[in-house]
Amino acid sequence: MKAMEIMEDVIGKEFMEGWHGMIDSCKAGDPQREVKKIAVCFAATPQVLRQAADWGAGLLITHEPTYYNHLDEFHPSALSDQKKALVEETGLTIYRYHDSTHFRGEDYVSRIFLDLVGWKGTFDGSLFFTMDTPTTPARVIEDICRALQMPCLRRIGRRDGTVKKVGLFLGARDESTYNPFFTDDTDLAVCGEACEWQFGEPVREAAQFGMQKTMLLLGHVQSEKFAMEALAKKIDRKYDGIPVQYFECGDLFTYDR
Repeated sequence: MKAMEIMEDVIGKEFMEGWHGMIDSCKAGDPQREVKKIAVCFAATPQVLRQAADWGAGLLITHEPTYYNHLDEFHPSALSDQKKALVEETGLTIYRYHDSTHFRGEDYVSRIFLDLVGWKGTFDGSLFFTMDTPTTPARVIEDICRALQMPCLRRIGRRDGTVKKVGLFLGARDESTYNPFFTDDTDLAVCGEACEWQFGEPVREAAQFGMQKTMLLLGHVQSEKFAMEALAKKIDRKYDGIPVQYFECGDLFTYDR
């Protein structure tokens, strides 16, 4: 099958038009190429590009941009020039798979997260999950570390108390997304990355005033990569038996002392 045919099914034709089509589209290579192997990743790092090419992939599906801005616009620089040269050297056709994960009837990334942690309750399909049985921030931390195989995560605010309503701010969200967390009955926010002074400081101070507010910071990669792993499993052998492999980019951070 051709790369374009595969991606029309993965992304959906409705997301290849208008604003979303500027994001979820072909970023490099030939969309008409015949594909024999499909690589999937969270970020197309140099290491991932080389590994996918060595494996023999013709199509690489990535969640995040290749050229360091949301629209994947190429701006010449010492770094971007090297990245472009490597992309061209591999010959990979690269497609972005982002908006169609977040803006369907139900956020795909949040759904996979909820399936992994195994919570029971009601999800509004976008940002907020209400527990059937209230729990504690400490238990939420345990659930996430177990499900995502994380040794630890960062916490702001309370570790004690009761959690019933959770905000799922996975990845990096627009600042307006956080407003309900500070103004309604949301007890805990699970975040990828967030501006610390703008969103973290109010959580710390709310907790010091005795309010039930907790923010957990997983890091951007750790808060979304599992959705791309799930995609790889979902589409493996789906298209004319074409094999699909997920390529790990690893956490963005290295922890030194």
